[in-house]
Amino acid sequence: MKRNLIIILVVILTAVAASIWFSKEESVFVKEGSLYKAVPTSSPVFVEFNSLQSIPKANPILQELSAISDFKSFLEQIEKIESLIKGNKNIQNHFAKKPVILSLDFIGKNILKPVIIGDLQSSEELKGFEILMEKLMGVPASSFQYRKYDGHRIVDIADAEGEKVIHYCAVGGLVIISPEAILVEKCIRQLSTQNITTISSFSKVNKTAGRQNGGSWYINHNKFPELCANFLNPQTNQVTNEFGEILKTNLRREVLGIRNYASWSELDMSFDANQLLLNGITVANDSLNHFLSVFEGQVPVNCQADRLLPKNTSFFIEFAFSDSELFFNRLESYFEHSNDYYKREERIKKIEDYCRSGIRNTLKSLVKSQVVAAMTTLPTQNDSETTLFIVNNPSRNENRELFEGLLQNYASRKKIEFNNLISEFETNKGKSYRIYSFPYPSLPGIWLGKAFRFVQANYAVFYDDNLVFASSKEALQKYLTDMETGTTLKSDQNYARYKQSIESKANLNTFVNVNRCLSLNETLFSSQIVKGIEANENTFRKFDFLSWQVVCENNIYFNSVNLGFNKEPQADARAFWQSNLGAPISSKPQIVVNHLDKAEKEIIVQDDNNTLHLLAASGKIIWSIPVKGKILGEIHQIDYYRNGKLQYLFNTKEKLYLIDRNGDKVANFPLIFKAPATNGVSVFDYDNNRKYRYFVACENRKVYAYSHEGNIISGWKFGQTSSAVTSCIQHFRVNGRDYIVFKDNSKVYILNRQGETRVASTAKFEPSINPLFLITTGTPKIVTSDKTGKVFYLFFDGKYAEKKTARLSENHRFTVEDIDGNGVVDFVFIDGNELKVIDEKGEELFSERFDDSLSGSVNLYTFSSKRKEIGVTDSENNRIYLFDSRGELHSGFPLSGNTEFSIGDLSGQQLNLVVGSADGGLLNYILE
Repeated sequence: MKRNLIIILVVILTAVAASIWFSKEESVFVKEGSLYKAVPTSSPVFVEFNSLQSIPKANPILQELSAISDFKSFLEQIEKIESLIKGNKNIQNHFAKKPVILSLDFIGKNILKPVIIGDLQSSEELKGFEILMEKLMGVPASSFQYRKYDGHRIVDIADAEGEKVIHYCAVGGLVIISPEAILVEKCIRQLSTQNITTISSFSKVNKTAGRQNGGSWYINHNKFPELCANFLNPQTNQVTNEFGEILKTNLRREVLGIRNYASWSELDMSFDANQLLLNGITVANDSLNHFLSVFEGQVPVNCQADRLLPKNTSFFIEFAFSDSELFFNRLESYFEHSNDYYKREERIKKIEDYCRSGIRNTLKSLVKSQVVAAMTTLPTQNDSETTLFIVNNPSRNENRELFEGLLQNYASRKKIEFNNLISEFETNKGKSYRIYSFPYPSLPGIWLGKAFRFVQANYAVFYDDNLVFASSKEALQKYLTDMETGTTLKSDQNYARYKQSIESKANLNTFVNVNRCLSLNETLFSSQIVKGIEANENTFRKFDFLSWQVVCENNIYFNSVNLGFNKEPQADARAFWQSNLGAPISSKPQIVVNHLDKAEKEIIVQDDNNTLHLLAASGKIIWSIPVKGKILGEIHQIDYYRNGKLQYLFNTKEKLYLIDRNGDKVANFPLIFKAPATNGVSVFDYDNNRKYRYFVACENRKVYAYSHEGNIISGWKFGQTSSAVTSCIQHFRVNGRDYIVFKDNSKVYILNRQGETRVASTAKFEPSINPLFLITTGTPKIVTSDKTGKVFYLFFDGKYAEKKTARLSENHRFTVEDIDGNGVVDFVFIDGNELKVIDEKGEELFSERFDDSLSGSVNLYTFSSKRKEIGVTDSENNRIYLFDSRGELHSGFPLSGNTEFSIGDLSGQQLNLVVGSADGGLLNYILE
């Protein structure tokens, strides 16, 4: 592939020769001919440049692409040619003012090669062209080789090393150039036979071509799939469908099957700083059974997909039509004349036999003006993708009866209870939905064709004016939750930016989130393309979306293709994976143990909609469940049944929850508190026998102790605190004795297991909002800070000591640890926009200032006994930082993220960092 690219670059250089010919008055030796006449009819695509000089080389998009070595060489060589032209008086100096065509064509077995066609009108221009070829190839004209072909002279030029060979022929007012002699010969023959100018569909699109800097692109749809297939994954996969048929799927073969999409397209390319645009028309012919002609007679319809799809949509395709009856009649006519007709009819007949209804008419009745298919969660190595299929149906009650009648017929024929196909789901807001198990998941692809074959319609639900199918019941439940909370694609800020640049009405609407879909590169593309993507991933990440719209007006098909560019790459540019949860994350993601496979950790996190998510190490969402309220503090894992299976214990202000790994409630939980909680639950296992105790402080200033089963412990005798306890309650064991420790705004409480005072400290100060810390090096002590930032050591004999630090605000965050590994503790503070580390003697180890205030707590991460690092979050700027003991940033930081983060080994291979992002995603980075 790389060799092909280099050859194309060299040929494009030579194409400038097709532009040397333009300013001096010289003797004409032949009459002007049409560039198009020499374009091979077998060419899948060619581009006509207004002039090479007009290519906007300084455009930010082209400059970014120059990070790719081959493209950089291309730009450098164009500049070299310009320099050669300007520096040689024997070469026409106004070289770049006429069009030149770059065509791609196949030789041999799907080997793609370029051919350049330019205008060459005089003997003086020919001389200038030969001089340019000498300079480019680095050899004298005396080394050129000449031969005759079909009465014309072909010139063969090899460079000094003999590695590059260029062939050209000046014929009929044109110059034809290619690294392949066979293509030059093919173009010569083309001039005297039928060529693309005699094709009516090409003539129609050609008339609309503009003169854009990026060129006019022409697509031959009969040949274009062959070009695309070259870049796709050749692997064949085998699946069994619901009819028991073994299907072999192959991307290359699928793409080759869309030769009849249309006839020709012409697209004018233009650039600006934020997008690459292609606009033009496509010609489709009903008599040739082109698929696009199914939209004939339609007018543009408002695009509704973004309000129907969740925020984490990675890809969607939408068909929209003003006259549904006409659309579906034309669709059936298209299939009647296609190669898939008999196989499609056979499958539809099987469905109709079981459902006892004309499925086509039933489906038509369910749709008013649009059908949408989408992929949200992308496939991973171990899990399949999540897909959605949506049809709009304003007559909800009538269509519900129609749909249920179809399923009732199926149940009757299968001799199963209809109710077995139904389950109920209640959203967080208490609204109930009926979810149907649907027996024909491949129906969207059977009904609508190849574009919808990726959808698996296993379950269905009626939502508002839509019938929604999904690949799993969990996907439908999450969909309903997202819709209820307004977590739609339309609410995404990046999508809103994208939408400003597209048409509000269309008939065919396709959207790709490039960053998310890059993870599919190994699935979609050939190994060579995958290597190229991986080598230039940071560049490709800056192209954030791709859209393609087709608008039918007066039976003319207008295209608009938009590739969005963002010089600041999206948050997940360096992430190993991103999982979009549909809403911003409200808490620190926690890495938790998977008791089914302890080598594969999992991640649990809550979002701003109070939905709790459990994700696999791969980023696949295992489940999402609504929780009534924000979770306070940490989520704990306990072995409630003492059988090695772990559950999640956590609390909101109102309740104490215990759920299992499936997201189901355990025992008699949740428990309702006697007063709203003010801190997160603490879990103590005094004797390591898994007879847990749970401690929670409440607004009534009481601290409640619960037994393993969730009963209030009568032996806990503590009364009330002076004010609310907002930090966690802690259990310390020192010299064989247990201490229950917590604090309010005025006092630190050091109690025994019964809630009685065990240590009455003589220290008098107002504790800060930060937790208490146990330090066992030297004399064991509890360490905390007061509201001014002064550090206190509280000893277990009631004495105390003060440590000099810096003067800090009341809202500072604090932790203590031996950061530099010298055996002496250090104090780490966050105060506003400053991170400060001070040793026990009051000496500053380092400090760091940021543009905005840091958010969340200060977190410490242990990599070894001698190596600990400090993590902080600047949520305002979506940046996270990791500093070592000297204040140096960890390699690769800062990274994108706006929550506190966790570091751990997710799958036994490397350290992972998981963090929330500003767009509602969860990011997983591999730490260097």
